[in-house]
Amino acid sequence: MREKVSIKSDQAGIASAVLCTVHCLVVPVLFLLRFSVADNTAFHLPVWWEKLDFVFLAVSFAAVYHSAGHTRTREIKLSLWTFWLVLAIAIIFQAQLHWLAYLASAGLIVTHFLNIRLMRRYNKAQALRNNG
Repeated sequence: MREKVSIKSDQAGIASAVLCTVHCLVVPVLFLLRFSVADNTAFHLPVWWEKLDFVFLAVSFAAVYHSAGHTRTREIKLSLWTFWLVLAIAIIFQAQLHWLAYLASAGLIVTHFLNIRLMRRYNKAQALRNNG
């Protein structure tokens, strides 16, 4: 049961990081579209759009917290927390470090995938030991 919780939190973390990346990629596209069809006036995103960053950060925190708490390796745990911290810094200082959010999201996605793979291998090995 413990491994299922970890895999679910890893899946939630992957989904959150992917959505966060898509969210970040949409902004430049909106700016380009706005300037290509409008009279080049200033374009401002709605306040709720900018607050979505913090929603993704909160969901990502919950996923990292649960995944790191159930992982089998110290390296995965350290990687999850490091990439989450980098994401938090990128969001807080997005005017200067917006590009860092892409790196952190990619790191979270890869680390969550690695953790799922590790948990599945562990579960298979455990099942073989119990049956054989």
